[in-house]
Amino acid sequence: MPERRAAAILTVGTELTTGLRVDTNTARIAAECVAAGFRVSEAVTVADDAGVIAASIARLVRANDLVVVTGGLGPTHDDLTREAASLALDLPLRPDPDIVERLQAVADRHKEGAAREQVLRQALVLEGARVLQPTTGTAPGQVVRTGACTLVLLPGPPSEMLPMLHEVLGERRETADPVVLKCARITESDAQMRAQSALAAHPGVDLTVLASPALVDVVLLDAGAGRDGLVDAAHAVALALGEACYSMDGASLAEAVVRLARATFRTVATAESCTGGMVAAAITDVPGASDVFAGGVVAYSNALKTALLGIPEATLAAHGAVSRETAEAMARGAQALGADAAVATTGIAGPGGGTPEKPVGLVWVAVAVGETTEAYELRLHGDRDGVRRRATVHALDLLRLRLERS
Repeated sequence: MPERRAAAILTVGTELTTGLRVDTNTARIAAECVAAGFRVSEAVTVADDAGVIAASIARLVRANDLVVVTGGLGPTHDDLTREAASLALDLPLRPDPDIVERLQAVADRHKEGAAREQVLRQALVLEGARVLQPTTGTAPGQVVRTGACTLVLLPGPPSEMLPMLHEVLGERRETADPVVLKCARITESDAQMRAQSALAAHPGVDLTVLASPALVDVVLLDAGAGRDGLVDAAHAVALALGEACYSMDGASLAEAVVRLARATFRTVATAESCTGGMVAAAITDVPGASDVFAGGVVAYSNALKTALLGIPEATLAAHGAVSRETAEAMARGAQALGADAAVATTGIAGPGGGTPEKPVGLVWVAVAVGETTEAYELRLHGDRDGVRRRATVHALDLLRLRLERS
C-alpha cells in the first residue's frame, strides 16, 4: 500500500495570533488535503512577520510534499507572504503583466500614490510559479514547485481561498470521504480501544477520536482501503462500539431519537428541572420533530412539579426533588399529558446546592415508555454548564435505548 504524501498548513495573520479572529481555514484546508490523499502532519499559525513566515515556509517545504499557505497576499502593509516566500525559496518576485493590467483599474481608484503601489504589489509572482486567478477579491494565488514539495500560496478570506484550493487539489482526489460514528455515554479511551481492535482486520483505515461532553465521534479515514473497505470497517467498528453508537450517517443524538420515535409510531414528551428545557430544545432543533414531539414541561420549583406534573407533595417531602421517586413521577406526569414515551431530568447542577448525601453533579433521569418507568442515577462532573449538557445527552440517549428495546 503506497504511503500517503505529507502536507502541512501555514496560516498567516496577526489577527489570528492575537485572538482577534478565529482560524477556520485550517480545518477546511485539512479536510480538502485529506480528501486528496494527503496526510496532514502539521498546522502552524504565525503573525504578519516576514522573517517568521519565511522561516516557517523554509522548514515546512523541506519536510512535506505539499505546503498550503493562506493569508498575507492582499494589498496592505502587513501582507508579507509573497516577500517571505521569495526569501525562503531564494526566488525573485516579478510583476505579472496580465495581473498588473487587471489590477490597474482597482489601483486607479485610490487617491494616494502609495496606496496604488500597494494594490499593484499583488501582481508580484515568484519566478516559475503558476498563477491562480481570483474568482472574488483581487489577490491571486500562486503554485510553485520547490525540490520535492509543492508550495501553494492562497489568500486568507475563505470565499477567495477555497476556489483556488479546489483548483489545485480538485483533480487529485483519491480517497473516500471520512465516516463518522457518533457515540454517547462512552469514554474517549474506551471508544478508541474498541475501534482499534475492530480495525485490526481492516487495513488501510486511519482512526481519530473526538470527544465533547458525554459524546464521542469515532472518525474513520481512508488510508488506502477505498470506499468499500472504509464502509466495511465502519460496520465492524460500529459492532464493536455496540449500543453506544447511535449514528453512522452524521445524525445527531436528538435526530436519532426523532427517527426512532417516528419509526416506532410513538410520541415523546419531556419533563425537566435541572436541564431547564435543554432536552426539549435539542429535540425541537430537528426538522420534522413536530411529527413525534408532543411537548415539554420545565418544572423547576416543587410547586410546579406538583401543579403541572401531578407529583404528590408527599413524594417531594419524603424523597426530595432530586431523587429516583421524583424523577419517575415526573416522567409519568409528562407521559400523562398525552405521549407514548417521556423522559425526565432532575438534579443538582451547581455550583451550590449540594450536600454530602446529594452532591453537585447528582442527576436522576427517568424514562417512561408504555406502562414501564425506569430511573437512572448519574454522577456527572464539570461546571454548571457541563453538568447540564451531560445530563441532556444522558437523557436523550437513555430515551433512545428504551425506544429501541420496547
